[in-house]
Amino acid sequence: MANEQSHQLWSPSPANGGNLKDFINLANNRFGLNLKSYHDLHAWSICTETSNDFWILLFEYLRIKSNRKPSIAFAAKMSTVPMFPPPHFFPEIKLNFTENIFSNFIPSAVILHVCSEGANHVRDVTWDELRTQVEKIASAMINSGVSVGDRVAAIISNRQEAIASCLATLSLGAIWSASSPEMGSSAILSRLTQIRPKLIICESETVYNNKRRDLTSTNLIWARKLAQNESLRSIIVLSQKKIKVGTEFKMILWDRFLALATPRKLSFVQLPFNHPAFIVYSSGTSGSPKCIVHSAGGLLIQAKKDAILHYDIKPRDTVMQYTTTGWIMWVMVLVSLTYGGKVVLYDGSPFIPDELVLLRLVSNLKVNVFGTSAKFLTHLKTKMICPKKTLDLSHLRTVTSTGSPLTADVATWFYKHGFPKHIHLHSTCGGTDLACSLVTGVPTIPLFAGEIQGPSLGMAVDILSMDETEPVSVAFKGEAGELACLKPFPSQPVFFWGDKENVQYKSSYFEKFGAHTWIQGDFVSMNPTTKGFTVHGRSDGVLNPSGVRFGSAEIYNVVQEFPEVQDSLCVGQRRKDDDDEHVVLFVQLRSKENLSRTLHNKLKESIAKRLSKRHVPKFIFATPEIPYTINGKKVEILVKKIISGQPFKVSPTVQNPDCLMFYQSFLHVEQKYEELRKQWKYARL
Repeated sequence: MANEQSHQLWSPSPANGGNLKDFINLANNRFGLNLKSYHDLHAWSICTETSNDFWILLFEYLRIKSNRKPSIAFAAKMSTVPMFPPPHFFPEIKLNFTENIFSNFIPSAVILHVCSEGANHVRDVTWDELRTQVEKIASAMINSGVSVGDRVAAIISNRQEAIASCLATLSLGAIWSASSPEMGSSAILSRLTQIRPKLIICESETVYNNKRRDLTSTNLIWARKLAQNESLRSIIVLSQKKIKVGTEFKMILWDRFLALATPRKLSFVQLPFNHPAFIVYSSGTSGSPKCIVHSAGGLLIQAKKDAILHYDIKPRDTVMQYTTTGWIMWVMVLVSLTYGGKVVLYDGSPFIPDELVLLRLVSNLKVNVFGTSAKFLTHLKTKMICPKKTLDLSHLRTVTSTGSPLTADVATWFYKHGFPKHIHLHSTCGGTDLACSLVTGVPTIPLFAGEIQGPSLGMAVDILSMDETEPVSVAFKGEAGELACLKPFPSQPVFFWGDKENVQYKSSYFEKFGAHTWIQGDFVSMNPTTKGFTVHGRSDGVLNPSGVRFGSAEIYNVVQEFPEVQDSLCVGQRRKDDDDEHVVLFVQLRSKENLSRTLHNKLKESIAKRLSKRHVPKFIFATPEIPYTINGKKVEILVKKIISGQPFKVSPTVQNPDCLMFYQSFLHVEQKYEELRKQWKYARL
């Protein structure tokens, strides 16, 4: 039964989901089917007997360019194919990722709108200009010794050179790996020492939050170490000012690198569907980040599927995804180029000069699909900003939200106060590991508050009991459990770089239930009535006091409604001699003052009322800062280990590691609580 939060927010109009309807009609006509709804289509896409037909038809519908038309998607029946080791999809096919990007090449048409922080100026780039740049970079790469399988790393912001360099790399069959330049030298080294790139592209400076950051000293620290690698040919520095580079560390300026190019027509190396194309990274909060290798074909077909069938992107649409180059959503920017429309590249803070800077771009550039995060939308709600009152958003059809769960309250605000009612608010849950969504938005079915609309096409999604040693579904019981995928999909990682025996790969996804069950690590429930999904948090961070399981996101949803609270972190604590786990909530206050008894009690009362008495944290404390990874994820597991007295290791990917010192004293949580009570007592005197 639908819960009290599951009220309907949006209904599709006849104009919504045109691509999805076309695909259903194509499937019905081609195979003599009678698919009538999205859920019919999804069932057909994952059925053992018909999933091969689905993937081949999808390949055709998405107009993926390859050396031949596929006759099989995989070599055996899906029911007999384990997910580990990862199976090879489309074994007959050869393709090139970059060639597919240029499949809608129209020389004089604008393809990119390039903006820096503040969006004071928008620079247009045509297809011809982009292709010429890619051609020149590819030639310079060839003359630098780059060939099939070599790695090209970039520590670079979301700019035109990032797009062009990536496409040049992939045109050669080399492997692209990008990271965001706000990372420190240790985080950069923890990634690049593993993949041993042949070329590295970096910047001398960046601007974020109205502050110019000189990266020279950081660059020299990691360059000194990486230059010792004999396979590294050059570190290429992009700079807007004249600088000296340290040739002893194999550094050259961008212009000098481009001067290596010789006249050579852009060509595209044809490689197997599952040939490695991208290396992305896990958050690595408790050790070195995992180097996740994605294939060109797998990422291409999944990203296009999500964009065209789920986001409902149409030819000549303008798409804007706010992202850094280190996030998997940056690949969505790349794939958006294949639709023949325009892509907006924005580099900088989303709040400079004010909170509406991105949405003014959406209005001015007539953006049709805007990709953002739950955190951004929550910020607008907290600040009581109502974009629809001041901006023309009539061209905007879809707003996508990912990165963290989108709460029912924020989704309700979106339609009631924030945005026009015609817009499809499209929330997803997937991951860097998948390079796609497991559960996602659907443009042809209603949207309910606090829910993600349905399973993604081709993904055999289920929710499994956390109490069983064998896979037992609890999805239609409405119970929360492990989000899982039960059949192979084409964007499974090819392998982890350096994981020669696939030990890390297996332990990351298949340790719990074996080779036929991918465990994503999210704690999720499904509404049996609406078939919508709710994400409650990470399954490895599930709170379990007295055997009652719930996710941290449930607590965050309540706490964020308090204007006094800027941010929060909720973790379980179970020390060596504790008989049970208890929940500890840390709140970062806007006033930077101590936590008052009044606010402490209000928080507990609100959690009890909105959720239940069993959800109420045993302890609540103020904290000066919440730890985050460089990918914007809260560092729950590490804090849980710290306050439980367990061994821990701080990864270089923690954005603000110094703040972790604060949490170490909470191993003695009872003592800290007595200190807080004394503060309240003295405050009354």
